[in-house]
Amino acid sequence: MLTITWVFMFFALPIPNTYAGLYYRELGATDFVLSVIGFAGSIALALVQFPGGYLADKHGRRWLVFTMTFGVALFSIFFVIAPSWHFIVLGIMLQNFCLLYQPALFAIMLDSLSPENRGAGLTIQAVITNLVSLPASIIAGFLILTYQLDMGMRIAYSIVTVAYFAAAVLRYRLKETLPSNGETRRPSMLDAFREYPRAVKESMQVWSKVPKSVFHLFLSNGVVSSLVVGCGTYFLVYATDVLGLEKFQWAIVMAFMSLSVAIPAILAGLWMDKFGRKSFLIIGYLCYLPAMVIFVFANVYVTFYMLLVAFFFYGMGQMLTSSGYQSILGDLTPRELRGKVVGCSQFFIYLSQAFTQLLIGFLYSYVWKPLPFLMLAIGALPIAMLVSFKVFESATREV
Repeated sequence: MLTITWVFMFFALPIPNTYAGLYYRELGATDFVLSVIGFAGSIALALVQFPGGYLADKHGRRWLVFTMTFGVALFSIFFVIAPSWHFIVLGIMLQNFCLLYQPALFAIMLDSLSPENRGAGLTIQAVITNLVSLPASIIAGFLILTYQLDMGMRIAYSIVTVAYFAAAVLRYRLKETLPSNGETRRPSMLDAFREYPRAVKESMQVWSKVPKSVFHLFLSNGVVSSLVVGCGTYFLVYATDVLGLEKFQWAIVMAFMSLSVAIPAILAGLWMDKFGRKSFLIIGYLCYLPAMVIFVFANVYVTFYMLLVAFFFYGMGQMLTSSGYQSILGDLTPRELRGKVVGCSQFFIYLSQAFTQLLIGFLYSYVWKPLPFLMLAIGALPIAMLVSFKVFESATREV
């Protein structure tokens, strides 16, 4: 059921995301303001991770995911009606506050997969959602060509709103994966934030209850994901402004990325369960090196074809790091602690993403435009080494 709801959401969201940066600039945002929008969204996400993880482990996962998905759907309307980029900031922050359910969602996903098939299961889920998003960029390109940027993007965000409400309704049928603790009353959102100090305290204590590899895994993911998110803000802007790519060509590049990584990613997921997850996580980090080097130095005469290659490596990097990280985390973390581990780690990751986006926005806007992408390429190497020497897989995988 969770995968079905993702089908709705991952089909719809990439449609406006294809040209989101250009839409925000159409609403008055400068290149640096694009990073400010990302900063605001990441800060909002960070603030809800502690209570989200605490509530997921104390009161269960299902109710949190179900109720908060309706909030995400409701606030997506801000993107449809936005008269300026300020409405975009407000909409992103309100949506991200509702993503209080993220630790619960992640916990349900890990709880529902058997340890011996966790790598394949997570990879196949990622591939399914990736393939579902395949038409999104082409649809976005059609909307932009037919209705121009402003109206085309508003139509795209309207599709997202409908899809999110459909997903919210379907999530009512999710099954609880946390054993009952005897409590029947669900806390209100006010109760949740009243318990914030306790949630922070218990979440921070969780690191003493899990292997040290979990902390090193979190550290590596936090650094790379911060760079990836920050660079992601400027891929489209750099490709169109600097490399001279046509808008519809960008849609084709995004569609090619979704399609080309599907089969290699499925094979990697199957081998991950058989030969171990860590080596594939390391390969995923290393994929960012050729991806960003090719992207930055794409020749003006063959830019389109070089970007196809660049984003094949980038897509593989995302797929392998996501499934590898989640699989190892699930193997090392007991079921009853997963909400807190996810909530605590995501708090610091989102906080890192927030300030990294400001840094990258400054470097891109005022220093040297290729610099953020080269930072990701260079940074992938020491992070891969950190995982190699400091993250150890467990012989006994947690259920």
